[in-house]
Order: sequence, then structure tokens, then C-alpha cells
Amino acid sequence: MVIEPLKSGYGDAIAINYFDIGSDDIHPDIKRLVESQRLPYPLTFLNGEAVSAGYISYYDIVQRVDKIFKEDRQ
Repeated sequence: MVIEPLKSGYGDAIAINYFDIGSDDIHPDIKRLVESQRLPYPLTFLNGEAVSAGYISYYDIVQRVDKIFKEDRQ
């Protein structure tokens, strides 16, 4: 899973969410959004903001996380 290496590198400094669309415990609003918009998954959220729908590589996620940290420092 991609989340564990990111968490080991960034800790709690960034919120990373993974949603399993097939899971029974997924929030109904998220499931409804995915189904109504026919979004590809997985969905990737960083700090509550959707950054990707569909495939995203580990490299791309790290680049986005680094960008968030750079913006926070400015």
C-alpha cells in the first residue's frame, strides 16, 4: 500500500486518505460522488483535497506532497 511509506516519511504532517469503493464502511457521500460523477478510482486526497481520480504513481503523490510543504513554508 502506498500510504504506509508516505506516513513513515511525512508522519502526521499530511493527511492521506484511501477509499475502497467496494467497502461497506465507505462514507455514503463519497460513494455517491464517485457513482454520480463516474469517477475512476482510486481517489487520492491530500489534506482533504482531491488530487487524483484514477491511477496515480507513488512518484506523483510524493511530488504533490512536496509541493504542499513548499507552499506551507512560503
